[in-house]
Amino acid sequence: MSRDRPAFSRDSDRESYVAEFLNSHLYEIYFDKSVRITDKKRQLSGVDILCRHGEIQGELIIDEKAATSWAHREIGTFAFELSFLLGDREIEGWFLEKDRKSETTHWLCVWPRTSGGEINSDADIVSAEVVLIECKSLRRWARRIAGKSTIYLEECIQKLRNSSEIREIEWAGLRVIISRNLPEQPINLLVPKEILRTLSGDFYWDLSC
Repeated sequence: MSRDRPAFSRDSDRESYVAEFLNSHLYEIYFDKSVRITDKKRQLSGVDILCRHGEIQGELIIDEKAATSWAHREIGTFAFELSFLLGDREIEGWFLEKDRKSETTHWLCVWPRTSGGEINSDADIVSAEVVLIECKSLRRWARRIAGKSTIYLEECIQKLRNSSEIREIEWAGLRVIISRNLPEQPINLLVPKEILRTLSGDFYWDLSC
């Protein structure tokens, strides 16, 4: 899970609870081997856990992404970060990653669910939908659908940054939104859950306690 965000202190506890849930309900059951990474430098390069799976060749370098803010209700999309602010500076989001500083080979998209409240411990998580998707696969898909749009994704980002009134822009049939209520004002591409499941092949799970 991302450790370089200004929202780290706000999200880190919830992410650690999700990690505990995944350790016991996903990795121990469905993977041959897993090693959770605690080194901060490696976490910053997009490494939360190293895994082996019998149906995937090589070592999986996984960056866990969890929709912890929506654990109290079901949502049909996942937010892929395009841009955020660090003070007065705009930082490229983890989905674009043009500099390719990340070691990540796969994203684990997690929709944790509670019985209605927020996540205050791993015991609050009663179920989770999980999709494992190769980074290259999702980026290739995004490049293919870009042809459906008359505007570049980078243009969407700049329009949202430069306007105080526009909250979202349609791009290739998807929504690009800005969250101005958050200090880092992230801009995200919302990808429907069913698309992510399709792109993952058979690597998705519905977990429950």
